[in-house]
Amino acid sequence: MMEAKESGGQRILSKINQFNEKTYSFKKLSNFVKQEIERALKNSKVHILIDELGPSVAAVVKADKGKRPCSPPIRGFAALVIASKKAFSVHKDLSKFCKKHNIAAAHKNTTGLFGFPIKHQHIVYGAIVLEKVKDHIPFGRAGESLVAMIAARLAVEIAYDKLVEEKKRLESEVEQLALFDPLTKIPNRRYFDLILEMEMRKAKGYSRQLSLAMIDLDHFRNLNARHGKKVGNELLVHVAQTLQRNVRGTDFVARFGGEEFMIILPEALNDAAVNVAERIRSAVEHAPLVLKGTGKKKVTISIGVVTYPSSAENLPAFLEQADRALKRAKGLGRNQVIAI
Repeated sequence: MMEAKESGGQRILSKINQFNEKTYSFKKLSNFVKQEIERALKNSKVHILIDELGPSVAAVVKADKGKRPCSPPIRGFAALVIASKKAFSVHKDLSKFCKKHNIAAAHKNTTGLFGFPIKHQHIVYGAIVLEKVKDHIPFGRAGESLVAMIAARLAVEIAYDKLVEEKKRLESEVEQLALFDPLTKIPNRRYFDLILEMEMRKAKGYSRQLSLAMIDLDHFRNLNARHGKKVGNELLVHVAQTLQRNVRGTDFVARFGGEEFMIILPEALNDAAVNVAERIRSAVEHAPLVLKGTGKKKVTISIGVVTYPSSAENLPAFLEQADRALKRAKGLGRNQVIAI
């Protein structure tokens, strides 16, 4: 009887640890494990299959090794192992077993199959399948134990990878929430403050111009009260998108709060900033919001423009002057651009 030595599993696990300390890739790791098991168990082919769509019976099982896919019988046998979440060992009447479980007939040289689920905490990620070739000697208890041990270790590796991926996804979501407005999907006040401070330092350090446009939606509160918050939110999104479509590639658009928006215009002289602001004002005026059932709603904005260093020489004064310019635009009748 051909069996792996009792120390074989521990030796392979030790090598896996050394492998991970040097470099990590699940594909490389699975190929490494396959080679080690085949070295320990003669006349055997090892197939490591990962159920990429999760523990679903209908999921497509594919090989995670090399470029050539496993044969239909191996894929079918692995799918059975994954769906049932338990090991199968077949050394006699292989053709009857395949027929019973609707698995394609095994190759004539295949004399036995053993499959063990790659499972961690009741979640099955795939299966390791041993394929006995030509001889009829069973894998033996030691061989099957070896596969079970390796499958458990691979499951831990996959589970860890999943946790790392989930952690990265959650961190990305937190960062998105911290720096972007959830409604309009553009940078929020916090992100704006960071960029404005950075651009102000650059302007001071390199003696460059820096302009800022502060924008307010005209009569927004009246519209919100008349049509409801849902329409108000649609309007904010509509304006945010219009702003982004009409600025330069170097400009930075942010939602400042409520119905106010900010545009940072790096290296823009006052006249150039006014031209950009006027283009934006006109674009918003000529792009009405289309409301279901109520037709089009015309939107206008008022804009205050300031430039460093002519308007102000420090950040607090810069923002204060922008607010003054905006209030003047609103006081003079709205839907216009005023520069200080």
